[in-house]
Amino acid sequence: MNKKIFILAIVVILLSGCTQRPESTTTTTILTLPQEEGGNYSGNRLKDVEVASVYEWVTDGIEDRDLEDVIEKFSETETDFIFRGFWRWMPVPESPETVLPSDYPQDYVDKCAQQGYTYQQLKEAVSKIKKDNPDAIFCSAIPAQMITSLAWDPVSGEYLGVEETWAMALDPGKWDIDYPKKKFQCEVAKSRSWIGLLKNCNNYDPGKESFYVPDITNERFQELFLAWAKKQIDCGADAIWIDLLFSQAGMLKVVTNDPDHPAVKESFESASKMIEDIQDYSISKGKYVYVGTWPSSTPYPYPQPKPDFVTLTPSSQEIYSMKLDEGKIDADVRKIRKNFGDIPIFAFIDWGNSNSPLAFFSQKLSSEQQREFLVIADKAYQEKGIIFTYPLHGGGMGGNAKKLSFGEFRIYDSLSPEFDTYETIKELALNKTIK
Repeated sequence: MNKKIFILAIVVILLSGCTQRPESTTTTTILTLPQEEGGNYSGNRLKDVEVASVYEWVTDGIEDRDLEDVIEKFSETETDFIFRGFWRWMPVPESPETVLPSDYPQDYVDKCAQQGYTYQQLKEAVSKIKKDNPDAIFCSAIPAQMITSLAWDPVSGEYLGVEETWAMALDPGKWDIDYPKKKFQCEVAKSRSWIGLLKNCNNYDPGKESFYVPDITNERFQELFLAWAKKQIDCGADAIWIDLLFSQAGMLKVVTNDPDHPAVKESFESASKMIEDIQDYSISKGKYVYVGTWPSSTPYPYPQPKPDFVTLTPSSQEIYSMKLDEGKIDADVRKIRKNFGDIPIFAFIDWGNSNSPLAFFSQKLSSEQQREFLVIADKAYQEKGIIFTYPLHGGGMGGNAKKLSFGEFRIYDSLSPEFDTYETIKELALNKTIK
């Protein structure tokens, strides 16, 4: 490995700190049940959930909020499903005492620990949450759409550099598709705002980039991806949500214009197997961990996976117009029931960039409109048999956000005076539990 390139990649990653959440404008911040037909499981506790809340993540300490404060909010809202309670994006140290190899920046662990972004802190947090509410379902999350150029396996302890991670990056040429790997990686990186839109892809250098699109058919990435889930399960997670699990199949479907292409089929099957592998691992540990994702597998002409739950989101336009498209929701529910059976469906306000639903919700709606939309969405989704997951805390509001939580963070928080939606969330939640 070229040591200079390797160190440069590390520096690029650390420019934004340990991870991208919580983001401040003033400082650098760095889950054994028998399977039934249709992906259902006897005793599926998710079907008993009344109140679901987004809280990403429970240990981030925003505005000096400690875990006891977070647990109090779960108690006040009687939240029994904590969605995205921990989100693995950048590499997660084992503990605040983790010692990295000499080539790795030694302040990385300190920055992560300051944000509660270590596995030890996650494990301790889940334990305390469960002590207060043993029946709470803690759902953590992992991404299928990204691997950092600097990484490590939290199970084996193996440290990975540019050569190892670039070898796991998606290359359409693997299936003899005429699309150069560097060009593909560069263009996807632009679409996901990992690099600037004006970057010349002829100058794309993997050693200078922070993120790659992984190849989910790559055996080493499969091991690494599963290790991320295993570690969260070992820390006490009751559920794992996977973001963009079928995005690779989708990208290759677009590139080949052929849903039956071997590249598409193999990507789809590998993604489906990841759900099974996580479920199997949890059973081997003596508990059943629910696995969920987006229902984006439904358009493909292959045997469908068996997730335990799926998620939907209102669109940015629905939020801006303050009206949900009930026809679309009905169509989505029909597809979900046809392909996955009677599994729980959760809806939450998704995020990812400056045009995301959460960006529109937080930036284009007044506090009064936000409270009104929560009432509208909760009622509409409930009538469709969908659980609306309240935006208690978490989610990036976009790089262009002007209204910031506590005047400082680009992370949505219902308790911040700029949004002031917590009392509405609590009222909606308690109305469900009283009924």
